[in-house]
Amino acid sequence: MATKTDFIRSSQAYLPLAAQLGLLALPRRCEFVIEHTGLTPQRVLDVGCATGYIAKILMDRGHDLLGIELNARMAAEARARGVEVLEHNVEEPLPLEDECIDTIHSCEIIEHLFDTESYLNELHRVLVPNGVLILSTPNLNSLGNRFRVLLGLPLPMWGAFPNDRHGGHVRVFNKAKIVQLLERTGFRPEIITGINQTRFAWVLNYLPTWSELILIKAVRV
Repeated sequence: MATKTDFIRSSQAYLPLAAQLGLLALPRRCEFVIEHTGLTPQRVLDVGCATGYIAKILMDRGHDLLGIELNARMAAEARARGVEVLEHNVEEPLPLEDECIDTIHSCEIIEHLFDTESYLNELHRVLVPNGVLILSTPNLNSLGNRFRVLLGLPLPMWGAFPNDRHGGHVRVFNKAKIVQLLERTGFRPEIITGINQTRFAWVLNYLPTWSELILIKAVRV
């Protein structure tokens, strides 16, 4: 039986170019990351950096980037873009010193992890006081999911087996639960917004409880 770690390391977990560009093009995501990373050069940790598409944008803006990526092929492609990458399983302690990072980008990662509390405790440990965590995750209670439940349809963000669509997701969150988890692990959520790609995005973006993705800026306290 293949473990989740085996799956992430395998070719099945490699994000093809179209999928990478799709993540990059999510409405307002890049703008949010750029804005809340700030103008002053920061030491940024990009957790789950894939092939370095977000890391390269931040590097071009003068930030000092360190990526973490478990899939060797994607890590190699990130290095080819000039990103320093650690090949590391984030469900294990991070090989970093305490309070050595100013900003962490961790988008669409937490839903893949079993021990989410230990993961956020590690992010808290390596962040400087008042350091910024930028985090996003699919929303169990999105408007689309509410209709799918009523109609008895499967939820597209959670698969039944590893190579099912989004089958690597092992946790589900809504706004209340992710806020509870952040506060429990020493973070103060400052901005919570939504990411949506539907015709109602202009409304839903301001209603994270109903949005497809929840996007958060939190501060280490």
